Amino acid sequence: MADRLLYNDSSEESCGLTRWQILQEYGRHADGEESMWDPVKIRRFLIKAITPLFTGETNAKRYRIALDEIAGRPKQLQQQGKSLDGEPPLSELILQAAEEHLSPAVLAATPEESHAQRCWKEKNIDSSQVA
Repeated sequence: MADRLLYNDSSEESCGLTRWQILQEYGRHADGEESMWDPVKIRRFLIKAITPLFTGETNAKRYRIALDEIAGRPKQLQQQGKSLDGEPPLSELILQAAEEHLSPAVLAATPEESHAQRCWKEKNIDSSQVA
């Protein structure tokens, strides 16, 4: 979507995934990466990739704060001499944080739909200020 918006590149088709589906797919990827690497070292990098997905949405900051807490959990446990045994998988934590802080409408929209809605709101706000 970025290439299409920034460079008017129409060659890329929209994948049509909702943000919830994107989080589910990414969660599976993150679980795989975390199983191959040390969670203390890799989790913050994995979380960083999804942090901007909800920028501009209501409660996005709360979601980012929750992600930051999730990212720091392995290191916190390590400092306490504990392991991640018994902790939910990263994918589950990501989805729980999204459900807790973001509206169902935001999660059910594609990034493209959310962008279009934001543009519409901005245009209407600008129009009302001119009048």
